Amino acid sequence: MRKFLWLLMVVMILNSSAAVAGSPGPSTLGPLVAFEVQLTTSEEMDYIPSFSPDGKRMVFTSYATGREEIWVMDLDGTHARPLTNGPNGNWSPAWSPDGKAIAFTSNRSGANQIWLMDANGSNPRPLTQADPLPTTWSRDPSWSRDGTMIIFTSNRTGKDENWIMDLATQKQWPHSIGMAEHWHPSFSPDGQQVLFSSNMSGAWGLWLSDLRGGNLVRLAADKRFDNNPAASWSPDGKRIVFRTADSNLWIMDSNGSSPSPLTVDGMVDGWRSSWSPDGKKIAYTSLRSGNSDIWLITLKIGARERRHENDR
Repeated sequence: MRKFLWLLMVVMILNSSAAVAGSPGPSTLGPLVAFEVQLTTSEEMDYIPSFSPDGKRMVFTSYATGREEIWVMDLDGTHARPLTNGPNGNWSPAWSPDGKAIAFTSNRSGANQIWLMDANGSNPRPLTQADPLPTTWSRDPSWSRDGTMIIFTSNRTGKDENWIMDLATQKQWPHSIGMAEHWHPSFSPDGQQVLFSSNMSGAWGLWLSDLRGGNLVRLAADKRFDNNPAASWSPDGKRIVFRTADSNLWIMDSNGSSPSPLTVDGMVDGWRSSWSPDGKKIAYTSLRSGNSDIWLITLKIGARERRHENDR
């Protein structure tokens, strides 16, 4: 079913963007992009990339075998191979900060839950369970910088909200904020804030809070940025990359200021991009080739970027 929905989305976006897809046209890149390369070219869908901590490899989700599996490849797109192989779906991988493990979503237990495996694909083990109902799901894990916690989305209380797990104790608690829906959470690099998508204002947008859901700040309150705009932090915590309602990739300072487009062709797919550990590259999913593939942007080092470099 999820593959059908992805294919339907591909057709809709390609039909609405026929002028872009049918001819070279103007540049597809924003002013902060030096260049980009396409990393995957399979005839099946590839999406949701995540850099290894050393910046040399990348895990991602792929249908290359006809099933939804977790794959790994070198940063130039070579030596791609599956890490999971089974009859059930495995997707949304996130590499641990120490490089030793990968958290991911799998329905191998009957419903989508958070699983953990060694970085070579061995020793898979569940982190969450379908509790209290068999239809309860958990998905889309993201690590804290120190590797001690994972934050994810779950419907275990009857609504879609974000939860935090302490990996050492397995203790879990909700990052709960009212009755709205909350999705796609990630910890700030300093571990003090959570970035997430929510419709708590009546429209989807990006929000910041502390670890308990307090001290709320809405970022980039703009109708272009609504529609559940999942986002990711830069490694230094100074910038955020996110997907807009018109399917483009944008970047802004972490306080919501200075938003600028990275792509302008309306072909960005999926919901989470990934920063390289040095903060100079961003991996994301695009439909530009006519299929869902992983692309890699290299950012320009201009006045704004040099300021961030000097602040490190």
